[in-house]
Amino acid sequence: MYRLTFLISSLVLVLTLLLAEESWTSSFNVSPLQVVLSTSGPSALVEIRNQAMEPLRLQLSVTSWEQSPAGEMIVTPTEDIVLFPTLVTLEPGETRKVRLGTASPAAATEKTFRVFVEELPSREQTAQEAGTIRVMTRLSIPVFLQPGKRVAAGDIQGVTMKDGIASFRLENTGNVHFSARHIRVVGMAESGDVIGEQAVEGWYILAGGSRRYDMPFSTTKNCSNIRKLAVEAETEIGTFTKQADVPSGACSH
Repeated sequence: MYRLTFLISSLVLVLTLLLAEESWTSSFNVSPLQVVLSTSGPSALVEIRNQAMEPLRLQLSVTSWEQSPAGEMIVTPTEDIVLFPTLVTLEPGETRKVRLGTASPAAATEKTFRVFVEELPSREQTAQEAGTIRVMTRLSIPVFLQPGKRVAAGDIQGVTMKDGIASFRLENTGNVHFSARHIRVVGMAESGDVIGEQAVEGWYILAGGSRRYDMPFSTTKNCSNIRKLAVEAETEIGTFTKQADVPSGACSH
């Protein structure tokens, strides 16, 4: 058993470049971009289309999926999801459907997986001389196995400032995932006047999970006058807000 950790900022897209003088590219798209399974719908079809001018060879695999507090994606081999086929060859413009499904029963908390679609070198490409660039695309699709009864809930906790860095946690207190669309932190004076603001785009917060955010204010003009922090997280299940007092000296290193 092994664990692989991938640092994510949006859908996982890994490009492997081998330095050289010439280049070729291949391209495909996948639909849908996420899959939801349930007891009543334990299987689904994923459509892959070759948009390149060359034939395309793809390999598919599946893992379970967890998150670290820093937002890293942790994946582990699993047999809970079955794929067919796992090797696909597509001619230019050709579309192929891949079936995925599970025999695993739904649990009290949503189960999460990732299906990886990885481009393989064609026989012609592997025979090419050195001095070319091979661009291989690796894309992952989130898969959610929903519980029988869904509870969507979240909260913001641990709002603090130390050494000029505002920190907090966005917690999923429900049993299904949600997506944080936009997160904003406002530093205010005692009077309520805004001194500075930081924003970041969010990502998935998995069921029962927590994501820590650290946003720097140390270079903000008059940072030492910040006495309050207001955090707002817009998510697909609602907007969460939280405020906290900031002690004197919290902007100093």
